[in-house]
Amino acid sequence: MGRPSLILAALAADAAPGRTFRSYRRVETNPDLDQLQLWDQEDHSYQLLIPATGAGEAELAGELQAIDVISDFVQDLEIDSPELVGQTKDPDGTTALLLTLIGGQTPDLARFTPGEFSKSFAQAVASIHKLNPDIIREAGLPEYDADSVLKSKVAEIDRIAQTGRVPAQLLSRWEAATEDLGLFRFRPTVVHGGLNQDTVMVTGQKITGIASWSTLQISDPAEDLRWLTGGALRTTLEDTLIHYRALRENADENIGQRAQLYSELELGSWLAHCVQNQDEKAIAQAEDMISELGDQLESGNLRSLRAASFAGISTVATANQKPAASMEAAETAEISQVAEPEETKADEELF
Repeated sequence: MGRPSLILAALAADAAPGRTFRSYRRVETNPDLDQLQLWDQEDHSYQLLIPATGAGEAELAGELQAIDVISDFVQDLEIDSPELVGQTKDPDGTTALLLTLIGGQTPDLARFTPGEFSKSFAQAVASIHKLNPDIIREAGLPEYDADSVLKSKVAEIDRIAQTGRVPAQLLSRWEAATEDLGLFRFRPTVVHGGLNQDTVMVTGQKITGIASWSTLQISDPAEDLRWLTGGALRTTLEDTLIHYRALRENADENIGQRAQLYSELELGSWLAHCVQNQDEKAIAQAEDMISELGDQLESGNLRSLRAASFAGISTVATANQKPAASMEAAETAEISQVAEPEETKADEELF
């Protein structure tokens, strides 16, 4: 159940002396963190985060470290990100952080067509990827080269295969991708590492903010395209890739194929997680998604994972160019998306 909401509200008040909070709302989207959103008398919004598990402690430590790094580059990113307001400790000595809460709405990828959204997504992601990696190294944040990423994906496929619940043709597809030497020739960049419907905020069709930076690291830039690949319309995805390549001239031309692979592996890893937890309801839902993915493979509706070339670096693209010949023709059919339930409670008034 976690800490009572009034206890969290009291911690928020302790972390920001002099501020008066008029209302709050409990958020239960992350089992590793106790979270509370709060509003003050001027209607400014905040969020209190405190670990509920050991994993939550590591996540919050990473968040604090990443916010310190990103705070110097927010203007370069041209998007909002959380700012540290204050911190305190509960009676057990566990650190709680009070951060600003980014405005906007959570996006529904299936509703966005090519245009403003795909352009703003490409700009936001490219601005992160163009940050100097040295700032991450100096902060001691994680760094993974192409070989490390490839090994982690091979291990991920092995864990998925051990469930015995994934069709052989999907496993063969993924294994063949990891054996394609050209596919994993990329230059590691600064990546957010956790872009999804809970961390990306939009106003209308424009991305205005990105939250939860605890996964900031140097790694494969395709990781930041995984969520979009798994949930956006094909045309929106291709339009995003065109804008992204125009902004990052040295982006490798196989980034789309790896993002496709990662989005598929995410479904398999979710199934493996459900099996490990022996959650029969969640297992059934995950198996349905894997079955649908298998059907898409059989019908030829999945993007090819074959490397476009062994060069690894794409030529300059412009927003007016058509997708490269290696891309599949644009389609308007949706790509399956893992829907995450909303688990927020109604606003409650402080007294």
